[in-house]
Amino acid sequence: MLRSEDPLVTPEGWLHRGDAFVPGDGVQLAVFGGIPGERARVRLTGTHRRQDRARWIAAAGPSHPSRVHPWCDRFVPCGRCPLMHLHPIAQHDVIRGLIQDGVDAATLDGRVDAPTPAIPPPGQGGSRTELQHEINLVAGYSDQRSPRIGVPGQDGRDVVPVPGCLMVPETLRETMKVLSHHVRELEIWPWNGKVGTLRAVHLRCSPVTGEVGVLLSVTRPSPMLTELADRLASAHPAIAGVAMHISTPPGFTWDRTEDGELGVGMLYGKALFDLAPGGFPMRLGFSDPWPARPDEPALIDAVNALDGRPGDAALEIGGVNGVGALLLSRKTGWALSLGLPEARARRARENNAAGGGTGALANAAADFVSGPVIEGLASVYSRLDGRRPLALLNAGTKGIPDEVLDAVLALDPRRVVLLGSNPRSFGKNLKRLSAGLTIRRVTPHDVAPNTPFAEVVGVLESEDSSPPTARAPRRKVVRR
Repeated sequence: MLRSEDPLVTPEGWLHRGDAFVPGDGVQLAVFGGIPGERARVRLTGTHRRQDRARWIAAAGPSHPSRVHPWCDRFVPCGRCPLMHLHPIAQHDVIRGLIQDGVDAATLDGRVDAPTPAIPPPGQGGSRTELQHEINLVAGYSDQRSPRIGVPGQDGRDVVPVPGCLMVPETLRETMKVLSHHVRELEIWPWNGKVGTLRAVHLRCSPVTGEVGVLLSVTRPSPMLTELADRLASAHPAIAGVAMHISTPPGFTWDRTEDGELGVGMLYGKALFDLAPGGFPMRLGFSDPWPARPDEPALIDAVNALDGRPGDAALEIGGVNGVGALLLSRKTGWALSLGLPEARARRARENNAAGGGTGALANAAADFVSGPVIEGLASVYSRLDGRRPLALLNAGTKGIPDEVLDAVLALDPRRVVLLGSNPRSFGKNLKRLSAGLTIRRVTPHDVAPNTPFAEVVGVLESEDSSPPTARAPRRKVVRR
């Protein structure tokens, strides 16, 4: 196909990132804005060895019944909400279908539940609350060669400003506006591959206090960055902290050390911000990853599905900030987290010490073992053997290695909950676990409206209901 042809095509299915696809002889065509079964005219936007890319132009005949007009004028150039052209019910059908495909690919006879919906966005009915309390931006240039802050664009546009994005709180929208203004006024030039200072910006807002943190990724220190921090703090009272991270090009925009630490230097204000995922009060800094959703609906579902009681042994593997273990410990009295990078384990220990418990679980606590999961399991095996633990496995996007799953099954767990966000790796992990456990349910949670991305909770139980042969483990600080 030539770029100028604007061919007619009929997509046949969905890709995991939200594009419809047209199969081809060795080269697949991904259509942004397309819908499977709807014949349409498209415009080619890029060619690659195994996949070409195109953008939907118009339906060639009746429009698909699920098609709606995108309510955001940046839908096409931004591309971060690839399902915005679908009715919300149809969006959930896409999510469910992709996860069902992952389960089917693993040759499992399982049924995927309808997704648990997020709060509907504006223009689609119902009440609404901002869902994303953080946003990653990049620095680039406008057509007039002035500094510009926005998201990476598609269709050849490097940077697309999104100061009106309604998926983030108003304070973040206002922060984007004042940030862009002062970057231009101070002439802090974006990195262009050879010269420049500013590479990217990460904005986050505390859902508890409303305070905003601004993290700048830069190539070198500069007095202008301190001036920028002072101006931002004066421009909006919600901006409570500004920090910088120095990354040396070429390379990743955000460079973490082996223990997960992100080098940060404070330019203004506070370094820690208050959150309460699942109702657990904690503080996270600029180096810590934040929850995808402040209320963590999928994680709460996973913790509740384990049905922990005082005295149960509870285990979390692969958590992001140790929140799962912290929440589990408040139900069981003690929980163990494995696999966190040491920097995140340290922060989890701090939040554990500050969180406390109430009533009979006033002394509830969690232990955090950093380093490889297999080595961590070996070091604590004697504390879990015979106790038939409850296990929360966070597979993320990459999945959990088979040897880790086999080691968990060797502990003879009573109940396991698998939490993942990649249908393929989730299906493979689920199949491995089903060799020793029975699948009770698979429930997706829509955590990012207008996208196909969801967190999936898979609940598995042992057919053996016999109680543990050993008493519940007592708390013991384990560190690596």
